[in-house]
Amino acid sequence: MKYVPRSCRLIARLIVPVLGLTALLNSSACSYLPWSPQAEASAEEASGTNAGDSLQVGSAQATPTLPSNSAPFAIASGTDRALWFAEFSTGHIGRMSLDGEVKLFSAKAVAERITEGPDDAIWFTDPASNRIGRLGRNGEVVFIKLPVENSGPAAITLGPDGNLWFTEHRSDRIGRVTPLGSLTEYALAAGRAPAGIVAGPDGKLYFAENGGNRIGRISTDGELDEFSLPNPGSAPNSIVKGPDSNLWFTELGTKQIGRMTPQGETAEFALPTESVPMGLAPGADSAVWVTLPAEHAVARFETDGHSRLITLGKDVSPSFIVTGPDGNLWFTEPNGKIGRLTPLGILTEFPALPVQAASGESK
Repeated sequence: MKYVPRSCRLIARLIVPVLGLTALLNSSACSYLPWSPQAEASAEEASGTNAGDSLQVGSAQATPTLPSNSAPFAIASGTDRALWFAEFSTGHIGRMSLDGEVKLFSAKAVAERITEGPDDAIWFTDPASNRIGRLGRNGEVVFIKLPVENSGPAAITLGPDGNLWFTEHRSDRIGRVTPLGSLTEYALAAGRAPAGIVAGPDGKLYFAENGGNRIGRISTDGELDEFSLPNPGSAPNSIVKGPDSNLWFTELGTKQIGRMTPQGETAEFALPTESVPMGLAPGADSAVWVTLPAEHAVARFETDGHSRLITLGKDVSPSFIVTGPDGNLWFTEPNGKIGRLTPLGILTEFPALPVQAASGESK
Protein backbone atom coordinates (compact mmCIF):
# COMPACT_ATOMS: atom_id res chain seq x y z
CA MET A 1 0.00 0.00 0.00
CA LYS A 2 1.37 3.37 -1.01
CA TYR A 3 1.89 6.29 1.33
CA VAL A 4 -1.27 8.32 1.84
CA PRO A 5 -0.61 11.97 2.78
CA ARG A 6 -2.21 13.53 5.80
CA SER A 7 -4.53 15.65 3.67
CA CYS A 8 -6.11 12.54 2.16
CA ARG A 9 -6.49 10.93 5.57
CA LEU A 10 -8.30 14.03 6.81
CA ILE A 11 -10.69 13.97 3.86
CA ALA A 12 -11.20 10.23 4.30
CA ARG A 13 -12.37 10.77 7.86
CA LEU A 14 -15.16 12.95 6.54
CA ILE A 15 -16.26 10.54 3.81
CA VAL A 16 -15.97 7.10 5.37
CA PRO A 17 -18.76 7.59 7.95
CA VAL A 18 -21.17 8.33 5.09
CA LEU A 19 -20.04 6.03 2.27
CA GLY A 20 -18.17 3.32 4.13
CA LEU A 21 -14.54 2.26 3.77
CA THR A 22 -15.16 -0.07 0.82
CA ALA A 23 -16.58 2.75 -1.27
CA LEU A 24 -13.63 4.95 -0.37
CA LEU A 25 -11.01 2.42 -1.39
CA ASN A 26 -12.77 1.47 -4.61
CA SER A 27 -13.30 5.06 -5.69
CA SER A 28 -11.33 8.30 -5.71
CA ALA A 29 -11.73 10.51 -2.67
CA CYS A 30 -8.47 12.16 -3.58
CA SER A 31 -5.73 11.41 -6.05
CA TYR A 32 -3.36 10.06 -3.44
CA LEU A 33 -5.36 6.92 -2.61
CA PRO A 34 -3.63 3.52 -2.91
CA TRP A 35 -5.11 2.29 -6.19
CA SER A 36 -5.14 -1.47 -6.69
CA PRO A 37 -4.12 -3.10 -10.00
CA GLN A 38 -7.65 -4.50 -10.19
CA ALA A 39 -9.16 -1.02 -9.97
CA GLU A 40 -6.86 0.31 -12.67
CA ALA A 41 -7.60 -2.69 -14.91
CA SER A 42 -11.32 -2.14 -14.43
CA ALA A 43 -10.98 1.50 -15.42
CA GLU A 44 -9.03 0.53 -18.56
CA GLU A 45 -11.64 -2.09 -19.48
CA ALA A 46 -14.51 0.33 -18.94
CA SER A 47 -12.95 2.91 -21.25
CA GLY A 48 -12.41 0.42 -24.06
CA THR A 49 -9.01 1.99 -24.73
CA ASN A 50 -5.38 1.02 -24.77
CA ALA A 51 -3.34 2.20 -21.80
CA GLY A 52 -0.40 2.83 -24.08
CA ASP A 53 -2.24 5.44 -26.15
CA SER A 54 -1.82 9.09 -25.22
CA LEU A 55 -5.14 10.07 -26.85
CA GLN A 56 -8.07 7.76 -26.14
CA VAL A 57 -11.61 8.12 -27.44
CA GLY A 58 -14.83 6.52 -26.23
CA SER A 59 -18.56 7.13 -26.15
CA ALA A 60 -20.56 8.21 -23.12
CA GLN A 61 -24.11 8.89 -24.26
CA ALA A 62 -26.63 9.52 -21.51
CA THR A 63 -26.63 6.16 -19.81
CA PRO A 64 -29.65 3.88 -20.49
CA THR A 65 -28.90 1.80 -17.39
CA LEU A 66 -29.20 4.04 -14.38
CA PRO A 67 -27.23 3.39 -11.19
CA SER A 68 -29.19 2.68 -8.03
CA ASN A 69 -26.79 4.53 -5.73
CA SER A 70 -25.29 7.98 -5.81
CA ALA A 71 -22.41 9.79 -4.11
CA PRO A 72 -21.77 13.12 -5.86
CA PHE A 73 -18.34 14.61 -5.21
CA ALA A 74 -16.78 17.36 -7.35
CA ILE A 75 -19.06 20.08 -8.79
CA ALA A 76 -18.76 22.87 -11.36
CA SER A 77 -21.00 25.53 -12.86
CA GLY A 78 -21.62 25.48 -16.61
CA THR A 79 -22.31 28.21 -19.15
CA ASP A 80 -25.42 26.20 -20.07
CA ARG A 81 -26.95 27.43 -16.79
CA ALA A 82 -26.61 24.03 -15.17
CA LEU A 83 -24.49 22.33 -12.53
CA TRP A 84 -22.16 19.50 -13.49
CA PHE A 85 -20.97 16.98 -10.92
CA ALA A 86 -18.85 13.85 -10.66
CA GLU A 87 -20.25 10.68 -9.15
CA PHE A 88 -17.88 9.29 -6.55
CA SER A 89 -19.00 5.66 -6.73
CA THR A 90 -20.50 5.00 -10.19
CA GLY A 91 -18.16 6.48 -12.80
CA HIS A 92 -20.74 8.94 -14.10
CA ILE A 93 -20.79 12.68 -14.67
CA GLY A 94 -24.13 14.33 -14.02
CA ARG A 95 -25.82 17.48 -15.24
CA MET A 96 -28.42 19.12 -12.98
CA SER A 97 -30.66 21.93 -14.16
CA LEU A 98 -31.54 24.77 -11.82
CA ASP A 99 -34.86 23.08 -11.07
CA GLY A 100 -33.16 19.82 -10.09
CA GLU A 101 -33.58 17.74 -13.25
CA VAL A 102 -30.68 15.29 -13.64
CA LYS A 103 -29.12 13.66 -16.67
CA LEU A 104 -26.25 11.20 -16.22
CA PHE A 105 -23.41 10.38 -18.60
CA SER A 106 -21.29 7.26 -18.22
CA ALA A 107 -17.85 8.86 -18.23
CA LYS A 108 -16.02 5.51 -18.07
CA ALA A 109 -13.88 6.99 -15.32
CA VAL A 110 -14.03 8.14 -11.72
CA ALA A 111 -13.69 11.89 -12.15
CA GLU A 112 -12.02 13.50 -9.16
CA ARG A 113 -12.33 17.16 -10.14
CA ILE A 114 -14.20 18.77 -13.03
CA THR A 115 -14.33 22.12 -14.81
CA GLU A 116 -15.86 23.54 -17.95
CA GLY A 117 -13.45 24.18 -20.80
CA PRO A 118 -13.42 26.91 -23.45
CA ASP A 119 -15.02 24.42 -25.85
CA ASP A 120 -18.21 23.96 -23.75
CA ALA A 121 -17.00 20.49 -22.79
CA ILE A 122 -16.51 19.17 -19.25
CA TRP A 123 -12.89 18.36 -18.47
CA PHE A 124 -11.93 16.15 -15.55
CA THR A 125 -9.06 14.37 -13.83
CA ASP A 126 -9.05 10.58 -13.56
CA PRO A 127 -6.29 9.55 -11.13
CA ALA A 128 -7.21 5.84 -11.18
CA SER A 129 -6.24 5.59 -14.84
CA ASN A 130 -3.67 8.42 -14.76
CA ARG A 131 -5.32 10.59 -17.39
CA ILE A 132 -7.28 13.74 -18.19
CA GLY A 133 -10.76 13.32 -19.62
CA ARG A 134 -13.03 15.44 -21.81
CA LEU A 135 -16.79 14.90 -21.95
CA GLY A 136 -18.37 16.62 -24.93
CA ARG A 137 -21.95 17.83 -24.95
CA ASN A 138 -22.61 15.11 -27.55
CA GLY A 139 -21.57 12.46 -25.04
CA GLU A 140 -18.21 11.63 -26.60
CA VAL A 141 -15.36 11.06 -24.15
CA VAL A 142 -11.71 11.65 -25.00
CA PHE A 143 -8.86 10.71 -22.66
CA ILE A 144 -5.32 12.07 -22.61
CA LYS A 145 -2.95 9.65 -20.92
CA LEU A 146 -0.26 11.23 -18.75
CA PRO A 147 3.34 10.17 -19.49
CA VAL A 148 4.50 9.78 -15.87
CA GLU A 149 2.96 6.71 -14.26
CA ASN A 150 0.98 7.14 -11.07
CA SER A 151 1.18 10.93 -11.34
CA GLY A 152 -2.05 11.53 -9.41
CA PRO A 153 -3.90 14.15 -11.45
CA ALA A 154 -5.99 16.04 -8.91
CA ALA A 155 -7.55 19.50 -9.42
CA ILE A 156 -8.24 21.08 -12.82
CA THR A 157 -9.22 24.58 -13.93
CA LEU A 158 -9.56 26.72 -17.02
CA GLY A 159 -6.57 28.99 -17.43
CA PRO A 160 -6.48 32.59 -18.69
CA ASP A 161 -4.86 31.32 -21.88
CA GLY A 162 -7.83 29.13 -22.79
CA ASN A 163 -6.04 25.92 -21.83
CA LEU A 164 -6.79 23.47 -19.04
CA TRP A 165 -4.36 23.47 -16.11
CA PHE A 166 -4.15 20.71 -13.53
CA THR A 167 -2.08 19.47 -10.63
CA GLU A 168 -0.25 16.15 -10.42
CA HIS A 169 -0.18 15.44 -6.71
CA ARG A 170 2.02 12.36 -6.71
CA SER A 171 4.57 13.37 -9.32
CA ASP A 172 4.93 17.01 -8.15
CA ARG A 173 4.01 18.58 -11.47
CA ILE A 174 1.70 21.19 -12.93
CA GLY A 175 0.14 20.14 -16.20
CA ARG A 176 -1.32 22.08 -19.11
CA VAL A 177 -3.42 20.58 -21.87
CA THR A 178 -4.83 22.47 -24.85
CA PRO A 179 -8.41 21.84 -26.01
CA LEU A 180 -6.88 19.86 -28.88
CA GLY A 181 -5.03 17.56 -26.47
CA SER A 182 -1.45 18.88 -26.58
CA LEU A 183 0.17 18.27 -23.19
CA THR A 184 2.93 20.18 -21.36
CA GLU A 185 4.17 19.51 -17.81
CA TYR A 186 6.18 21.66 -15.41
CA ALA A 187 8.16 20.03 -12.60
CA LEU A 188 8.10 21.26 -9.01
CA ALA A 189 10.52 20.40 -6.22
CA ALA A 190 10.02 16.95 -4.73
CA GLY A 191 7.41 16.69 -2.01
CA ARG A 192 5.39 19.76 -3.01
CA ALA A 193 2.26 17.62 -3.66
CA PRO A 194 0.16 20.25 -5.47
CA ALA A 195 -3.58 20.01 -4.81
CA GLY A 196 -6.07 22.76 -5.75
CA ILE A 197 -5.43 25.15 -8.65
CA VAL A 198 -7.19 28.29 -9.88
CA ALA A 199 -6.68 31.16 -12.31
CA GLY A 200 -5.64 34.30 -10.44
CA PRO A 201 -6.47 37.98 -11.02
CA ASP A 202 -3.12 38.64 -12.71
CA GLY A 203 -3.23 36.19 -15.63
CA LYS A 204 -1.33 33.52 -13.71
CA LEU A 205 -2.30 30.22 -12.08
CA TYR A 206 -2.14 29.69 -8.31
CA PHE A 207 -1.99 26.29 -6.64
CA ALA A 208 -1.90 24.90 -3.11
CA GLU A 209 1.20 22.88 -2.24
CA ASN A 210 -0.28 20.36 0.12
CA GLY A 211 3.07 18.87 1.06
CA GLY A 212 5.24 21.95 0.60
CA ASN A 213 3.25 24.24 2.94
CA ARG A 214 3.25 26.90 0.24
CA ILE A 215 1.07 28.58 -2.32
CA GLY A 216 2.62 28.28 -5.76
CA ARG A 217 2.19 30.50 -8.79
CA ILE A 218 2.91 29.69 -12.41
CA SER A 219 2.68 31.92 -15.46
CA THR A 220 1.22 30.59 -18.69
CA ASP A 221 4.75 30.26 -20.07
CA GLY A 222 5.89 28.19 -17.08
CA GLU A 223 7.61 30.69 -14.79
CA LEU A 224 7.27 29.52 -11.16
CA ASP A 225 7.07 31.37 -7.84
CA GLU A 226 6.33 30.03 -4.35
CA PHE A 227 5.08 31.70 -1.18
CA SER A 228 5.62 30.04 2.20
CA LEU A 229 2.80 29.91 4.73
CA PRO A 230 3.45 31.11 8.28
CA ASN A 231 2.38 27.95 10.13
CA PRO A 232 4.15 24.64 9.49
CA GLY A 233 1.88 21.76 8.60
CA SER A 234 -0.90 23.95 7.22
CA ALA A 235 -1.60 21.46 4.38
CA PRO A 236 -3.26 23.94 1.99
CA ASN A 237 -5.71 22.13 -0.25
CA SER A 238 -8.59 23.87 -2.09
CA ILE A 239 -7.98 27.34 -3.54
CA VAL A 240 -10.19 29.93 -5.25
CA LYS A 241 -10.01 33.52 -6.43
CA GLY A 242 -12.06 35.55 -3.98
CA PRO A 243 -14.44 38.43 -4.68
CA ASP A 244 -11.67 40.77 -3.47
CA SER A 245 -9.28 39.44 -6.17
CA ASN A 246 -7.15 37.72 -3.53
CA LEU A 247 -6.50 34.00 -3.29
CA TRP A 248 -8.43 32.10 -0.63
CA PHE A 249 -7.54 28.57 0.42
CA THR A 250 -8.32 25.89 2.98
CA GLU A 251 -5.76 24.63 5.48
CA LEU A 252 -6.48 21.04 6.41
CA GLY A 253 -3.69 20.79 8.95
CA THR A 254 -4.42 23.93 10.98
CA LYS A 255 -8.21 23.91 10.34
CA GLN A 256 -8.12 27.50 9.11
CA ILE A 257 -8.85 29.54 6.02
CA GLY A 258 -6.02 31.45 4.37
CA ARG A 259 -5.97 34.56 2.21
CA MET A 260 -3.07 35.67 0.02
CA THR A 261 -2.67 38.74 -2.15
CA PRO A 262 -1.08 38.39 -5.60
CA GLN A 263 1.98 40.04 -4.01
CA GLY A 264 2.29 37.14 -1.55
CA GLU A 265 1.00 38.75 1.65
CA THR A 266 -0.86 36.16 3.70
CA ALA A 267 -3.45 36.19 6.46
CA GLU A 268 -5.12 33.28 8.23
CA PHE A 269 -8.55 33.13 9.82
CA ALA A 270 -9.99 30.71 12.33
CA LEU A 271 -13.18 28.90 11.42
CA PRO A 272 -16.30 29.74 13.47
CA THR A 273 -16.13 26.17 14.78
CA GLU A 274 -13.18 23.80 15.04
CA SER A 275 -13.47 21.54 12.02
CA VAL A 276 -11.67 20.50 8.84
CA PRO A 277 -12.65 22.73 5.89
CA MET A 278 -13.28 20.90 2.63
CA GLY A 279 -14.60 22.94 -0.29
CA LEU A 280 -14.79 26.69 -0.79
CA ALA A 281 -16.27 29.06 -3.34
CA PRO A 282 -16.57 32.80 -3.92
CA GLY A 283 -20.20 33.81 -3.55
CA ALA A 284 -22.33 36.21 -5.54
CA ASP A 285 -22.73 38.13 -2.27
CA SER A 286 -19.03 39.14 -2.21
CA ALA A 287 -18.24 36.56 0.48
CA VAL A 288 -16.27 33.30 0.53
CA TRP A 289 -18.20 30.16 1.46
CA VAL A 290 -16.58 27.10 3.07
CA THR A 291 -18.04 23.64 3.62
CA LEU A 292 -17.58 21.88 6.96
CA PRO A 293 -18.97 18.38 6.38
CA ALA A 294 -18.12 17.01 9.83
CA GLU A 295 -20.16 19.82 11.39
CA HIS A 296 -23.01 19.52 8.86
CA ALA A 297 -22.50 23.21 8.20
CA VAL A 298 -21.06 25.91 5.97
CA ALA A 299 -19.17 29.03 7.00
CA ARG A 300 -19.54 32.41 5.33
CA PHE A 301 -16.46 34.64 5.38
CA GLU A 302 -16.44 38.35 4.71
CA THR A 303 -13.28 39.41 2.89
CA ASP A 304 -12.01 41.02 6.12
CA GLY A 305 -12.05 37.59 7.79
CA HIS A 306 -15.23 37.89 9.86
CA SER A 307 -17.30 34.73 9.62
CA ARG A 308 -20.55 33.15 10.67
CA LEU A 309 -21.66 29.53 10.85
CA ILE A 310 -24.76 28.21 9.09
CA THR A 311 -25.83 24.81 10.42
CA LEU A 312 -27.67 22.76 7.81
CA GLY A 313 -29.00 19.75 9.74
CA LYS A 314 -27.58 16.44 10.93
CA ASP A 315 -28.35 14.64 7.64
CA VAL A 316 -26.58 17.25 5.49
CA SER A 317 -22.84 16.84 4.88
CA PRO A 318 -21.74 19.47 2.34
CA SER A 319 -18.59 18.49 0.44
CA PHE A 320 -17.57 20.52 -2.61
CA ILE A 321 -19.27 23.81 -3.39
CA VAL A 322 -19.68 26.25 -6.27
CA THR A 323 -21.68 29.37 -7.03
CA GLY A 324 -24.31 28.51 -9.59
CA PRO A 325 -25.53 30.58 -12.53
CA ASP A 326 -28.50 31.64 -10.37
CA GLY A 327 -26.26 33.22 -7.72
CA ASN A 328 -26.98 30.51 -5.16
CA LEU A 329 -24.45 28.14 -3.58
CA TRP A 330 -24.65 24.54 -4.79
CA PHE A 331 -22.84 21.71 -3.02
CA THR A 332 -22.53 17.95 -3.23
CA GLU A 333 -23.50 15.55 -0.48
CA PRO A 334 -22.10 11.99 -0.33
CA ASN A 335 -25.55 10.66 0.61
CA GLY A 336 -26.78 11.12 -2.95
CA LYS A 337 -28.00 14.71 -2.95
CA ILE A 338 -27.12 18.12 -4.33
CA GLY A 339 -27.83 21.04 -2.02
CA ARG A 340 -28.80 24.56 -3.03
CA LEU A 341 -28.27 27.30 -0.47
CA THR A 342 -29.31 30.90 -0.97
CA PRO A 343 -27.04 33.64 0.39
CA LEU A 344 -29.74 34.15 3.05
CA GLY A 345 -29.31 30.55 4.22
CA ILE A 346 -32.40 28.85 2.72
CA LEU A 347 -31.58 25.22 1.86
CA THR A 348 -33.18 23.02 -0.81
CA GLU A 349 -31.95 19.51 -1.60
CA PHE A 350 -32.31 17.55 -4.84
CA PRO A 351 -31.61 13.84 -5.48
CA ALA A 352 -28.51 13.43 -7.65
CA LEU A 353 -30.15 10.63 -9.65
CA PRO A 354 -32.75 11.03 -12.39
CA VAL A 355 -36.31 10.62 -11.14
CA GLN A 356 -36.62 7.15 -12.68
CA ALA A 357 -33.59 5.85 -10.80
CA ALA A 358 -34.52 7.55 -7.56
CA SER A 359 -37.97 5.92 -7.66
CA GLY A 360 -36.62 2.49 -8.58
CA GLU A 361 -37.83 2.54 -12.23
CA SER A 362 -35.64 1.97 -15.27
CA LYS A 363 -35.20 4.58 -17.92
